[in-house]
Amino acid sequence: MKIILPGRLLLLMIILAVIASCSKDGNSEAAPDTANNGAGGSLARYTIVGDYLYLVDDYNLDVYDCHDLANPVRKSSQQIGFGIETIYPFRDKLFIGSSNGMYVYSLEDPTAPKLEGSVTHVRACDPVVANDSAAYVTLRNFGTTCGGSENVLNVYDVKNVQNPRLVRTVTMKSPGGLGIHRSALYVCEGQNGLTVFDISKGYEPVEIRTLKGKDYQDVIPYNGLLICHLSDGICFYDLSDPLHPVEYGTVKN
Repeated sequence: MKIILPGRLLLLMIILAVIASCSKDGNSEAAPDTANNGAGGSLARYTIVGDYLYLVDDYNLDVYDCHDLANPVRKSSQQIGFGIETIYPFRDKLFIGSSNGMYVYSLEDPTAPKLEGSVTHVRACDPVVANDSAAYVTLRNFGTTCGGSENVLNVYDVKNVQNPRLVRTVTMKSPGGLGIHRSALYVCEGQNGLTVFDISKGYEPVEIRTLKGKDYQDVIPYNGLLICHLSDGICFYDLSDPLHPVEYGTVKN
């Protein structure tokens, strides 16, 4: 199990608390009841929901009560699998991506998340984002130790979270981090660009365009902006028209 020193944990919580008033944009519009979710990318290994911090390492899910930022208290820790990669909150759920599947945990008791459903697939590292009815997962066969054989975007019907159902697979070149804003889905493909999908039909994503010229790793739709993590810095896009992002600027490392 990976250990986070108390000082580092407190610093992490303070940083996240600054942005905790707004969730990743796909969450905030659809889930006003969880408006205190932290903003983070689809490759994140931690997130804030309300007054609780959730962290994953390779095997475990840890829960910290951060009502008092000066005195965070670990409320629970549970082993949830192996090869755990990512965590993404939506409403009262946590979507957790692993090297061989996706897990959905209920936050009915925020101090002790409970497994509600899961799906498995061929071994590959998989970021995941979700909305009311669909979860979007990328699988890739490069840049990881997960041994995958596919480069695809998988779409799951999660209306019944106890039995997520794969409904569509979209072949891509090099999918990685992804994010949702309104009816738009953004999928990073590294040096192959940032692909924009129209997901107004939910389970049938329609490719609209691919932004080129940068090495896109992950994205955070946040307060009308698309914040893109690049291999050599960060760039920003205006999302006034979610399907046609307009670049604001780039900050190099």
